Amino acid sequence: MNDFRLLYVSKIKSNINPVNDLYDILTEAVAFNSLNEIYGVLYYGNDYFIQCLEGQKDKVEYLFYEKILKDPRHKNCEVLSFENIEKCLFSAWHMKYAMIHKEVIDFFKHYHNDEFNPYLLSSSTIPAFIELLSTHGDSFSILKSKALT
Repeated sequence: MNDFRLLYVSKIKSNINPVNDLYDILTEAVAFNSLNEIYGVLYYGNDYFIQCLEGQKDKVEYLFYEKILKDPRHKNCEVLSFENIEKCLFSAWHMKYAMIHKEVIDFFKHYHNDEFNPYLLSSSTIPAFIELLSTHGDSFSILKSKALT
């Protein structure tokens, strides 16, 4: 069976405590994704989420359309890319968390002349951005320590 990759962007609906919201989202994602063989990465910065999901098409679509779109923590969800893939880039993580980092900020300044705003990604910059996310380490343990304090 072929795998698919879905990349979407959204805004955080309320940023009263984004660290706790992020922790809750990631914890729920790891639990759901591990049961459904879905892999991916979540990146958060400037009140934007960008998430890349990989797995069987029906499972990825269910997750996005039945769970993420109905999640009250997200608003303005927009699919940027949905494609058939030969290889998963995030197969080591049911949900990796990539913290905001210099490489992403530099990427947006170089290609989009703006701070991190994933709505600006285009078909020509999406593949390089996904590749960049795949090379960044997992920061979930850092987020967890911040959320639990």
